[in-house]
Amino acid sequence: MERALAAAEPYPLAQHLGLRLVADAAHQDGWGDPVGWLRRAEHHFHERDIAAVTGACRAGLRRLGAPVHQHRSGTSGIPEQLRTQGVTVREFDVFRLLAERLSNKDIADRLFISPRTAEKHIASLITKTGAANRADLCARSAALRSG
Repeated sequence: MERALAAAEPYPLAQHLGLRLVADAAHQDGWGDPVGWLRRAEHHFHERDIAAVTGACRAGLRRLGAPVHQHRSGTSGIPEQLRTQGVTVREFDVFRLLAERLSNKDIADRLFISPRTAEKHIASLITKTGAANRADLCARSAALRSG
């Protein structure tokens, strides 16, 4: 799959159509990252306002049991790796603040949410990113900020 994606790099439409088309077979056969591929393709087609293929990608995500998020302004500001892991705009807002190693209350105050909501976003980020714990998540956020 890596070779196919590299070969299709000059042809983004074909590359993303390929991701969408191979996802179901990859899921059935247990290989690759079909959910990540569908998220990547869905974002690509949504950004280009190609509703039919965007809808097909979203339907594919639902078939695989993956949550399908609404598109909010700011989605394109989320790095692709985090976006394909299902990180939402609001979770990314929390993720960026973790680089400063803020408490849940401080994050909540900055984002005008409750500390419990901040806590839930952090727990979701740990799950989605595969971080070992909050400290690991903070380190990842700081690395993203400095990189």
